[in-house]
Amino acid sequence: MFMDIDGTLIDNHQNVLPETKRTIEKLQQRGVIFYIATGRMLSLAELIRNKINDQVEIIASNGSVYQKGHHFHKEHLGWNALKEIYNITSELGLSTNFFTTDMTYYTREKPWMLSRLARVRVMADKTGNRRFEKVRDLEHLHQLSSQIINGITIDKTKSERLDEAREKMEATGLLKVSSSSPNNLELIPRRISKATAVRAIMDKYGIPLERTIAFGNDMNDLEMIKAVGTGVAMGNSPQILKDEADAVTDSNVENGIGNFLESYFDKIKKEVAFKGLLPFLFNQTKSRLSRQQEGHQRVPQVLVCELRTNRYGHFHYRELRNHNFEFGRVHQL
Repeated sequence: MFMDIDGTLIDNHQNVLPETKRTIEKLQQRGVIFYIATGRMLSLAELIRNKINDQVEIIASNGSVYQKGHHFHKEHLGWNALKEIYNITSELGLSTNFFTTDMTYYTREKPWMLSRLARVRVMADKTGNRRFEKVRDLEHLHQLSSQIINGITIDKTKSERLDEAREKMEATGLLKVSSSSPNNLELIPRRISKATAVRAIMDKYGIPLERTIAFGNDMNDLEMIKAVGTGVAMGNSPQILKDEADAVTDSNVENGIGNFLESYFDKIKKEVAFKGLLPFLFNQTKSRLSRQQEGHQRVPQVLVCELRTNRYGHFHYRELRNHNFEFGRVHQL
């Protein structure tokens, strides 16, 4: 299971709903592996992970950092990409935040001056790490380049200069640009995404595609929900993401993840129970045919029965009626 954070796993107050947490922990006890998959840097992702438990593993920085057991794999933007980002955003008067695994470096606007929703993307809440530092100039950025993993450019609203910055950055071919909100640009190492991390993790655990599920709510989740067996869009997602997803669940404030997983695994439980009941139905029919064959009696063509489940998922069987025809025809079938 792969879960985006903002607008997906957490509510509008940065909390994991108690019912969502209960579902996750119940499935973990059954051997289901859960990953947070976020654009946030590692230390900020860990703050949300800790609101569930430390068994939840992490994909951070939009796939640039991901956990494989006790090891974290890391990719970096690189100096050439950083230089282009710095020059383009400086020319357009935009501020950019660059991230290591636990540090934020900003170019113009101080992180604490951003809106509340934007602020949680680049710095910790009051209970966590608040490490940040200003990028003094291009030379200073060069010194930091071996540490910086990814970045984000945020404007107050969706703007023409943000669109222009995206166009110019993509034209360099040095990085990947995505968005988790209309007013930001997610800056990621080239050929990296949440989807590439998801595939690497699937390979590590040997998990077949059809046994993977991902939840997301914005366009930077699109590749991820298309890379798994069942991609689920939250109810608060834009319509374009809902159209691309395999399923749509409730919103992040309505226990969307928990509701979908409870329904999904309940359906699997019933399918497994039904498959176990099929031999019984077959033997019932076979036994009757054998008994009636001995006397060349008319025998059932179809055994019609009623199957119901109780609240524990157990099946109850009741025969309703028989449709009869001559045994000779049964022999041909």
